[in-house]
Amino acid sequence: MNRIAQVFGRSRVLLPVIHPTKGRDGALAAVRIARDGGADGVFLIDQGMSEREVLALVGEVRTLYPGWWIGLNLLSHGPADALKTALDTCGTIDGIWSDNAGVDERADAQARADLFVTARRERGWNGLYFGGVAFKYQREVSAADLPRATELASHYVDVICTSGPGTGHAADPSKVKAMRSGVSADVAISLASGVTVDNVQAYLPYVDAYLVGTGIEHEVGVLNPAAVTALARAIHAFS
Repeated sequence: MNRIAQVFGRSRVLLPVIHPTKGRDGALAAVRIARDGGADGVFLIDQGMSEREVLALVGEVRTLYPGWWIGLNLLSHGPADALKTALDTCGTIDGIWSDNAGVDERADAQARADLFVTARRERGWNGLYFGGVAFKYQREVSAADLPRATELASHYVDVICTSGPGTGHAADPSKVKAMRSGVSADVAISLASGVTVDNVQAYLPYVDAYLVGTGIEHEVGVLNPAAVTALARAIHAFS
């Protein structure tokens, strides 16, 4: 059983990405729509709101929805620093997401990836680390190397996170299929761009967690309740 199933009690989950471009009230409204629509948690990201404000938002969401899963992506931090900052400021955080896990499939030693392993050990953190592999706007990984990159990353992250070629752009299903071929079902894979209710069926056999923004938004920062509900139902129906 992989870490997604262990934590959430289901094999496929929807984690909307909350872009706080509409300020505190707009972000809280988006979180409420995500929760009411059946999402399994949310990722808050400091895109449109300062790092300090997003960290404060974590506490507000925790107070409003005790026990609900909350993840964080601090874009200007590496994953180890993001974890330290989140724990120092918020006291606790359920998930950390980084666009780049620092894994290099061309090398044997993985010094960058080891930084997070050390940081989580020092802090005794047992949350979920979503580490970017073959992720948009990062170093390109060749198609032939996708299985090796995925297998290598599985030793450093809890959930391997990949994407399409850009924000809002869907990944080629063959990409996630190749990544899944490198690891067993006991390793969780997530997808973080271009997922919609119209294309999610192509990914469901290979991907465990869906980090979705554009595909469920009316506009950046404003979630579409009907889209959230429809996507959550499609994801949860997979077995």
